[in-house]
Amino acid sequence: MTRCFPPDEPSSNPAFLCTHCGHAVPGSAPGTVHRNHCPRCLWSLHVDLKTGDRRSACRGPMEPVAIHTRTDGEWSILHRCQRCGFIRMNRIAGDDNELLLMSMAMRPLARPPFPLHRMGELAAFSEDGP
Repeated sequence: MTRCFPPDEPSSNPAFLCTHCGHAVPGSAPGTVHRNHCPRCLWSLHVDLKTGDRRSACRGPMEPVAIHTRTDGEWSILHRCQRCGFIRMNRIAGDDNELLLMSMAMRPLARPPFPLHRMGELAAFSEDGP
């Protein structure tokens, strides 16, 4: 994200250019108060110490790494700063790329931490009984 105003200048929700994909991102988004990531590529920028304060000095690019489902069923994106390693959870917005969101949500099923061929072996073992 590229900031459009100095850190101390008050602004409701300024528009910005995504530093990852170059998309012009509107300052407001349906379903969220603080626009904090690009709706096209879902990347963010490490600009907040607390949500919405825009006071972080890091300014590193934040990669979308996972989807988290809150207890109320709302989805959030986990972003990891490529500069300092900070991890932040951000609410999804109504205009976020749905294909990328689903792709991230399916990642654990598409790439499990064990070989997929073992699933067939386990199924055969359970059918044979103890």
